[in-house]
Amino acid sequence: MFVAGLTGNYGMGKSAVLSMFRELGAITIDADLVIKILLLEKETPKKIKALLGAGVFDRKGNLDKKKVAEKIFKNKSLRLKLENLLHPLVFERINNLIRASKDGNKIFIVEATLIFERGHENRFDRMITVFTDEKTAIKRLGLHGITPKQAKQRLSCQLSIKTKIKKADFKINNSGTLEKTKAQVKAIYKKLSEEAKVKSFLSEGKVHEAGKLLGAPYSIEGRVIKGAGRGGKLLHTPTANIAFSGLSPKEGVYAVKVSLKDKVYKGVANIGNNPTFNAKNISYEVHLFDFSGNLLGKKLRVALIKRIRDEKKFPNVKALETQIKKDIKKANDILKRL
Repeated sequence: MFVAGLTGNYGMGKSAVLSMFRELGAITIDADLVIKILLLEKETPKKIKALLGAGVFDRKGNLDKKKVAEKIFKNKSLRLKLENLLHPLVFERINNLIRASKDGNKIFIVEATLIFERGHENRFDRMITVFTDEKTAIKRLGLHGITPKQAKQRLSCQLSIKTKIKKADFKINNSGTLEKTKAQVKAIYKKLSEEAKVKSFLSEGKVHEAGKLLGAPYSIEGRVIKGAGRGGKLLHTPTANIAFSGLSPKEGVYAVKVSLKDKVYKGVANIGNNPTFNAKNISYEVHLFDFSGNLLGKKLRVALIKRIRDEKKFPNVKALETQIKKDIKKANDILKRL
């Protein structure tokens, strides 16, 4: 799945932009609509009533948004408690909707206002910020019966739009005409579509195909950190453990080219959790051919050329060591042909 987060501040046109992405073929999810669904269930209104009191509900038992706004935008503690109550429920429901979808190759766009404020940006492959100037936002909010004073009060409860623009991967200026906004959305959707294809290839271990789309081999980059020390001592094949937190390809063994400063080395990399040693966390380990020296703290760029095999559990260290020698030979053969 490729999931992008769409955010911005009140009155800046997130919903309009979301509908534009939907018209282009994306599957869209509006966090506000998810909340509406939750409010139709018994448990969520019950929890809100316990927090804010019965006064925020009308005679029919429906939540009165205006009364809620009056309370929470004047009381930061209450606002944060309400967010703490709703956000886990909303994102759990969003995750369920995405997992249940049969359109795994589609792009999902999730619109939510407080993604950055609540630290949810890491849930998404990419972040998009929709923005306008504050004057335009206040004017738009006025069309929904929100006074300038109320609008400024609500905007002050969010991160500044400048911060959100800086944090985002893509930005959409929604201050101009509808046509100008649509053009920006179309350009971003095209880029997201390309990235979604790359992610799909990587999830299948098809790094060669991903490289074709990118115009260069897909690379992981990071500094070498201290590992468990098994490579040299137990397996007689010293490896460098890389600290990497980006888009990870399918676990397995790869023929690679490693850039260290201005020099490029051939090598073999293992991405996975080392099942032979019952390790829990995924690690990125690379063995450089024809290299000797200490790589700790050095920055490496590892270009994934071709996947050799799946990662698997071996009955003992000796069997793993034998397989590693075969992997090195195969990687060498692959890289010699390039």
